[in-house]
Amino acid sequence: MKRRLFLLLGVVLPLALASCKSAPTIPDPSSMPTGGSFEGVWYSPQFEQMYLRKSGDTVRGIYTYKYGGTLEGKISGNLLIFDWIDPGDSEEARRTFKGKGYLQLVQSDEGFKLEGRWGYEEDHHGGGPWTAQYIRELDEGDPETIEDFRSTQIR
Repeated sequence: MKRRLFLLLGVVLPLALASCKSAPTIPDPSSMPTGGSFEGVWYSPQFEQMYLRKSGDTVRGIYTYKYGGTLEGKISGNLLIFDWIDPGDSEEARRTFKGKGYLQLVQSDEGFKLEGRWGYEEDHHGGGPWTAQYIRELDEGDPETIEDFRSTQIR
């Protein structure tokens, strides 16, 4: 009897409680820092260069990691909630991946940065962190699409 009670309290109960943890939530938006904008060129240690363009409360952009991908989402305060697509390539037998994520624009001693997470399919968290540091304003020659970016790469 004692062994069953020990098994219940020592093993089964902690496992049951661990499985009841709630999924991480998307943070609540705060006000946009003075002078802050999602638009511009950003550097992400996870996704390399990011070229983001803002129109109203929508942000569209590309990231240059590996073969590149796109993101598009809506802004609320300093929070961008977005969908991303890594389009793959049927000629090179690379499949398409997609998911969701969020980025919060914050101001630090080094300037503006983005802090967030990404996930696959409908998940905003499971893939890992997505961070970036603001580099500069967009230039006329900066790529707007993955095709623009790929056309400037030497193969």
